[in-house]
Amino acid sequence: MAKKSEKQARQAIIIDMNDFLMDYAAIKLGKQHDLAQRVSAAAKDDLTKLDDLFKDNGIGRRTKYLDLAAGFLRDEADAEGDADSQNFDQESQQLGQEAMAYLASHAQDFDRWEEE
Repeated sequence: MAKKSEKQARQAIIIDMNDFLMDYAAIKLGKQHDLAQRVSAAAKDDLTKLDDLFKDNGIGRRTKYLDLAAGFLRDEADAEGDADSQNFDQESQQLGQEAMAYLASHAQDFDRWEEE
């Protein structure tokens, strides 16, 4: 049972990370029908490519993506009692890549600009 709720929590943070990133992308690049595809294509192999796309020296990648991942991972580690032994930077990067893969495979779910 715990594994299912952990998986659901991870899925929820991935969606939140992508929602925050897409809101930021819409501010930086404008609302576009294929914005999620552009973002995911730019960063599919390397999250630092978001810095070039947004031309923001990494602010969006760090504050709208990786900081959310790190916060989630810290909360999870605190709940399990082993927050001190974690390397959150590395795990945040890994969760960021996982979230970017999710964005790429669910781009239409995040391109909702026409509905607004």
